[in-house]
Amino acid sequence: MRLPRNWSNVLQSIQPKIKQKLKSFKGKLNRFFRKSIVDLTLALLIVISVGLTLVALSQPNAFPSTGKIETIQQIITAIFALELGLRWLAATSKQRFFRSYWLDLIALLPLLQFVGMPAVLQLLRLLRALRLFSLIIHYTNMLPLNLKRRTPEYFLIFELLLLTVLFGSMIIFGFERGNNPEIETLEEALWYSIYSLFSGEPVLSPIKSLGGRIMTVCLMLMHMTLFVVFTGTVSAFMVDKLRNENTLMELDQLSDHTIICGWNRKAEIIVREYKAAGKTKDTPVVVIAFVDDEHTIIDPDLRSIVRFLDDDFTKVTVLEKAGIRRANTCIILSDKSHGRSEQDADARTILAALTAEKLNPSVYTCAELINREYASHLALGNVNAYVVSQEHSAFLLAQVALNHGLMEVFGELLSYQGGNHFYRIPLKPEWVDHTFLELFIHLKQVHNAILIAVDEANGGYCVNPNHYTFKQDDQIILIASHDVQF
Repeated sequence: MRLPRNWSNVLQSIQPKIKQKLKSFKGKLNRFFRKSIVDLTLALLIVISVGLTLVALSQPNAFPSTGKIETIQQIITAIFALELGLRWLAATSKQRFFRSYWLDLIALLPLLQFVGMPAVLQLLRLLRALRLFSLIIHYTNMLPLNLKRRTPEYFLIFELLLLTVLFGSMIIFGFERGNNPEIETLEEALWYSIYSLFSGEPVLSPIKSLGGRIMTVCLMLMHMTLFVVFTGTVSAFMVDKLRNENTLMELDQLSDHTIICGWNRKAEIIVREYKAAGKTKDTPVVVIAFVDDEHTIIDPDLRSIVRFLDDDFTKVTVLEKAGIRRANTCIILSDKSHGRSEQDADARTILAALTAEKLNPSVYTCAELINREYASHLALGNVNAYVVSQEHSAFLLAQVALNHGLMEVFGELLSYQGGNHFYRIPLKPEWVDHTFLELFIHLKQVHNAILIAVDEANGGYCVNPNHYTFKQDDQIILIASHDVQF
């Protein structure tokens, strides 16, 4: 049956409004589910549901389909069904919703007791304990990174242990009660599950029922699984601890070294350039950063010259552990990891640079900024140099676009991997009162080097000056294929 033309037009006109209303409603639902009070309420309901399941199982009628306890359970299950239905409605990806909440959907099956499904489905409510652990792990993200690094592994072990004991106790108690004189109470089933789990073999007389025997085999398998997981976690913890202790002992002996605050692809390039320039022959580079697994990030050829300090580089104590008071250079990279904004990254850069200068005024500090408007803070703090990464990248792109083929020149000059490089060397006393042109000719004829600029003793720079006479304590900047000694 076709709708009248005017009704079709009405539906087409209100369809965008309906979509907008639905989109707004989904946004409100997502904001509602992100509230801490919602997670706290769900956690409380999960604890009540699991506790009531244990209480119900200890009753003479192990799986009652009626009564106060089951009524409360059905109300709680209905609340979870409503919650999951709203989450499904608000989900932008239905596939992601089912991947995330499939166990919670299975835990809703006890609602089907009203249509004749077996009462033993009440055991599925224990699956909600997994949701509880997920909520707990979610809130561990608010802990400092050095505390939460191994938290998921610890919670995984505890979660597997608790769920195995709960399921094992209830299933064995349900099948063995009345058949095995040694398991007549839930407490006896609980201790049987714990002993079997930790010993890896049954500790009582043979289990009578088929379901109890299957559960006993599962407990023995979980014993091996938990043993492997526990051993691996403890081993990783001990290795990290010993490695950190050895690193701290070595850092106490470093001096005149380079510190890099932050770790990313740019840091690896910096370390590679330091190695190519021969700056790391005697002293390694210390990197302060939160790195989950440096062995998968760093180039294998560079591992021997890098020492990682897994901590926050804005802390005074961490910079002191890295030997900032004895360091020669400190490079601070813009750190946008863990969802930090550009403003937060620049704030951390400024804080670290000013702290490094305060702890050691003689250290040469280089900082990377994203926004130039914050550069004045570095200048006030006497930070030696800073790079506005996006701005300098734009300058480089503009030069390459205006002067075709210039990128190859920049690529050679800015890298120590081969060819010609920039060198900054002190002016010898015998060249004081000589002109720029005289030294330019001498360097080109004798060392095949090109003099390009002067770093004046008073702090100024002259690039390719027309007329300049060298003064005491001047530094010269030149391009050469090797370190010039003259």
